[in-house]
Amino acid sequence: MLLLLTLSCQKEIELDYRDIEPVVSIEGRVTNEQVYVLITRTRSMNDSVKSRGIGGAVVTISSEDGTEQLVYDARDGYYRPASGMKGVPGRTYRLDVTLDGHQYAASSTMPRQAPIVSTQFIWQSLLDNGMLMYEMWASDPEPDVRNYYWYRVDRRAKDPKVRQKQGTDAYRWSSFDDRGAINARIYRDIMCVNEEMMDGQDIEDDQLKSILFDGDTITLQLMTIDRAMFEYYQSLSVGQRMGANPISNISGGCLGYFAAGSVSHADTVIYNKNIILRK
Repeated sequence: MLLLLTLSCQKEIELDYRDIEPVVSIEGRVTNEQVYVLITRTRSMNDSVKSRGIGGAVVTISSEDGTEQLVYDARDGYYRPASGMKGVPGRTYRLDVTLDGHQYAASSTMPRQAPIVSTQFIWQSLLDNGMLMYEMWASDPEPDVRNYYWYRVDRRAKDPKVRQKQGTDAYRWSSFDDRGAINARIYRDIMCVNEEMMDGQDIEDDQLKSILFDGDTITLQLMTIDRAMFEYYQSLSVGQRMGANPISNISGGCLGYFAAGSVSHADTVIYNKNIILRK
């Protein structure tokens, strides 16, 4: 009886968050597909309203091809080039932002593209369980040079109700380098979900973020990045687990990043559990 009483005791713990002044956060990309910059400010832990892009800044992108001032779009809060400018591999791009009298700057050199050669889902044995992997092979653009990559897997559920519960965040993402590349081919096994969870009958809402269902649409993009962005994504991954901010490559005292990268895409896949290989 004493044990039951002990287990039933509950105590509410109130976390006393320390409020600080909002900090400017800048996200900027120059790729072979598009150029954009998003400027926001951090919000309180108790504020559930997503930050919107801030207008009124002077934002320019410069390279040896010249300088262009980006135009703010009030519909989505992004700054974009009116000319439709896109990045070119080998060019070094510089971002300059002036906002409320403060100056922020960063630069990034755009590496060459790493075309995705093939992708497939496979089951791999892991201890006493099977693990669903998404296997990716891509061409290493410069086999004799250390290259860095970032990938993002997105999933769109076939069932609208499941799609609503899964949310819009990336299904899987990570960064890596080309150590271990074989014959100028880079390889990555992207861990998805274990077989026990996939075969479960009573699926919790939080498990829906990992589970794939027949008919779900899977897309994959791979971006070749420079070392500064690799370190940013590595610190972001650690920071998400430890509650720390990632290392920014933008000067001036703000959060965020500026990346020049080359993007490649895999063919869109419709998930079908009946045609997955086992290894």
